[in-house]
Amino acid sequence: MNEPEATKILEKVLGYADAEAVVTTVSGGAQASTRFADNAITQNVQRNNVSLHVTCAYGESHGSAVTNDLGDDSLKALVARAQEIAKVSPPDPEYMPPLEAAETEKYPKVEAFFEQTLAYDPLTKARHISAAAETVKAKKLRLSGAYSTGDGFQALANSAGLRAYHRDTDAELHATVLTPTGSGWAERVANNPADVDVQDVVGRALKIAEDTQDPADSEPGKYTAILSPAAVGEMLMFMFWGGFDAKATDEGRTFLRGKLGTKVCGENIGLRSDPSDKRCPGAPFQGGGLVSPTLHWIRDGVLENLSYSRFWAKKQGKQPTGMPSNIIMDGGDATVKDMIASTEKGILVTRFWYIRFVDPMVPLITGMTRDGLFLIEKGKVTKPIKHMRFNERLLDLFNRVEAMGTPERTGEYIGMLVPTIKVRDFNCTSTTKF
Repeated sequence: MNEPEATKILEKVLGYADAEAVVTTVSGGAQASTRFADNAITQNVQRNNVSLHVTCAYGESHGSAVTNDLGDDSLKALVARAQEIAKVSPPDPEYMPPLEAAETEKYPKVEAFFEQTLAYDPLTKARHISAAAETVKAKKLRLSGAYSTGDGFQALANSAGLRAYHRDTDAELHATVLTPTGSGWAERVANNPADVDVQDVVGRALKIAEDTQDPADSEPGKYTAILSPAAVGEMLMFMFWGGFDAKATDEGRTFLRGKLGTKVCGENIGLRSDPSDKRCPGAPFQGGGLVSPTLHWIRDGVLENLSYSRFWAKKQGKQPTGMPSNIIMDGGDATVKDMIASTEKGILVTRFWYIRFVDPMVPLITGMTRDGLFLIEKGKVTKPIKHMRFNERLLDLFNRVEAMGTPERTGEYIGMLVPTIKVRDFNCTSTTKF
């Protein structure tokens, strides 16, 4: 849905309402996914959906309703329902009035929409996947995975005069190659399929898979670990999920309680958000139309910012930040080859899976390696080894980073740009059964 179409619908909604305050959004998009297994395409699916959400308020009492029927009668009924709910709801002490139109002046310029993505049809996608599958089949191995492309949009309007619109596209390929005794995995995340080389992604997964065959027994212990961007990204997600909410932190309910303005990671660690970064763009605005700011969460190891809602920012005398629009970890110039060469005894990790909190107040997490684990001895990768479970204290881990590479795009739930890292004393607690 383009901006004029979205604006027309939102203006209708505002016109149907008589509440003291109204915020309405319409969002959606189309996603096309090609799935493949055992060297053959198994499914092409496409989803196209649009939904409209409205919140109406009288004083601090508010109500919300949502629909995917954008006909006039449906919109009128939706507004009436939201207003009915608002009238019988108790006052919400955390309610914030709609943002003023001037908020849009703070929005960064974001380039995340590519027309080529919309033209990338399933047949073209199938040709690329089939050619890559033939390479794997020739090795008598098995390729599986998914390649999805699509676009999304969000438009917002409120009774205070704010109007906002953003549209983006995405292209994501994940590939796994299976051998009788091992597996390899690789990914490419982008906004434009022109930046996704299917043969390259599958080739990387194939190389790892071939190298993982007949893994040796592994020994639990502390290793120097070289972690891929995908592995690092998963750990950072648990950091942000578990610790950066300002209200929860100020109330003593997260592992960052009392740490704002103090050193929490090594001085070589920086985490920031910048929605205008072309390598990993984020949305220019978020819930309610709040600007997605460019800011440092951690700089030179020091915790500089937490995630402040508008309500909590006002209460604490801070600027609201909302949630991160993307996560960027400043890297270094070390190559994986350099990291391996400088490692006496360690492991090379392709990725993690099944990470969970053991104690979110530490924070202590556990998880397992997956799709390729290799032993490093005296500066060389010597053999594949069986996968291991790890237990790690996240803040401690990011105090032990010895080297970093160039940041790469990853992230399943939020756009992330993070490097491969080398970290000492990575705690592997047991072997796994696969």
